[in-house]
Order: sequence, then structure tokens, then C-alpha cells
Amino acid sequence: MTKLFKGIAPGTIVIVLATSVLYYFNSAPRLMRDEIIYVSAGENVHAVARRFKEHNLIESENFFTLLASISKMTSIKPGKYRIAHDLSSYRIIKKIYSGDIVKARVTIPEGFNIYQIAERMEKLGITKKDDFLFLASNTPFLRTIGILAPSAEGYLFPDTYIFPEEADPRIVIKIMHERLNIVLDKIDLVPMSKLRFDRHRLLTMASLIEKEAKSASERPYISSVFHNRLKKGMKLDCDPTVRYAVKRFTGPIYLADLRNPSPYNTYIHYGLPPTPICAPGKEAILAALNPAPSEYLFFVSRNDGSHFFSKNIVEHNRAVQKYQRGEKKHNAAAQ
Repeated sequence: MTKLFKGIAPGTIVIVLATSVLYYFNSAPRLMRDEIIYVSAGENVHAVARRFKEHNLIESENFFTLLASISKMTSIKPGKYRIAHDLSSYRIIKKIYSGDIVKARVTIPEGFNIYQIAERMEKLGITKKDDFLFLASNTPFLRTIGILAPSAEGYLFPDTYIFPEEADPRIVIKIMHERLNIVLDKIDLVPMSKLRFDRHRLLTMASLIEKEAKSASERPYISSVFHNRLKKGMKLDCDPTVRYAVKRFTGPIYLADLRNPSPYNTYIHYGLPPTPICAPGKEAILAALNPAPSEYLFFVSRNDGSHFFSKNIVEHNRAVQKYQRGEKKHNAAAQ
């Protein structure tokens, strides 16, 4: 040992030894594996260091806590962390200090309702479906974030988000609602007064347009049909409201569905449904505010993504015969 360091200044020897020790304790332990670790709210660096040592993620809990103290990174953030097998103690400290938790990217399409949003959130590990739905209809909670409605339906803007995995659904709902407010703040809402709409009625109308319109160019005309029917005191006869009433969002609509007494069924009840039936996008909101100038009162699907619009029941019945009943006869003949 003496021969090994012969000719080297003592100070240099101390530096070399200290550096070696620091390198050893800071390095990823031998046989360390990737692991998911949870840091609980209120957990301190000492408690975390102990668990990290037990999971073979650090060489020394004492070194870990000392390094965190020297680095002034003892204020750690709770959450779910992915610790890679080659992370040094310093990089782990930096990760839990900065709150670099596991996150998921989620895209909510226009027209999704809260049930579909909840399912997608659970599928991606962001929130539990039941927890999300409970809070989405919890009026005391909704009021705290500015939703003065019985449900968050229609108040959660469809967009792409990045949320922590296993996030608090309160935070998720709040962020999605704040995104809607940002969008609405950039829209000219002056037409609302002429339409005698408030934000709730606006979002409800927009949700119907969102579900009915398959083509962007048709949104203003579908909007005009609904506005014209409201002015004339006609029922809206909107199929998607029936689906929402029976909570069956795909497949055929049955005669029993059309007779369902739910307040959402616009084949039975006049006016708009009690709440929106989905999350409308910006273009649907604009269409609800700015219906095309038309006398249309009816529309029927052409079965190609477009609709045929009519001004009276005679024209409409002809269109139904051509595009719907004719289609069914054609399919039956082909079978």
C-alpha cells in the first residue's frame, strides 16, 4: 500500500480515496433492477431511503439521506416513480425531489361522454373508473371547481392530456374543466344573449351537434335544425339523447328505447336534455352559437357520413324512405 502511493502527495491520496468512496455509494447497486416505487404523502427522506435500501435501489441509506441534505433536496414529492436499474443515488434524489413521477398520455376525442372518459382513464392507469364517475356527479365537489350543474358531462374539454398514473380524479376533472374555460374565453360568446342561452344550454346544444354531425361542414346546418325546432316548440327527436338515456352508446335503437321516460329522451320531452350528453369540441360549440341561416327542420343520414336536410315533414319522409327504409330493403334483398 505504501509503495502504491509512494511519491503521491497525502492530500491527493485523500481526494482519490474520498472520490472512490463517493463513487461507490452513489453508484447503482450490483444486481439492481428496474422497479416501481411509491412515495406516500408526508414520507420523509429517511423513510424513503430505508425502503430504497430494502429494494436494493441504493448502496447506503445514510449516504442517501446525507446527499439529499447536502444537495438541499430533502423536500420530496409523493407519487409513483419508475426507478431504472442504472440510476445513481443522486439521480434518484433529483427524481423524487422534482416530482418526476410516472405519467400517462391520454387523448379524449370530441363526443366522448363521462362514462367513456372514465373507462379510458382506468385503462391507462390514471384513475379508477368508479372514483372518476362518483366525483363527476358529486355536486358539492363540482361547485368547488366552478361547475354549477348536476354532472361534469360536457364540462370536460376533449383534448390530449398528460396525467400522473394513479392521479387524484379531483385533479383530473379540474384540469379538464379548466381547459374548457380556456377555450370558451377565446370564443366570442356575445351570440348567447340573442339565443337566450347560458353556458349550460350552450354546452348542451353543442353536445347534440357533436354527436349528430359527422362532417364539419354540416355542423352549422344541424345546429340550425335544432334551433329552428326549439323556436317552433317542436321536440328535438335527437337519437343520441336516446342512447344517453338508456346508457347504451352503440348498436341499434329499439322502439322501447324511444319510449323510455328518461328526461334525456328528446323524442318524449320538449326542449334540451337536462345536461350535455358528451364532451363537445370547439367547432361544435361555435356551431351551437352560430347556426346557419336556414328553414330546415329535419335531417336524415344518407349512410355515407352526410345528411339530407328538409324543411317539412313531406320532404323528410321521402328522404327517410330513400335513405333509410330503401337501404334496409336493399340489404334484406341482398341477404
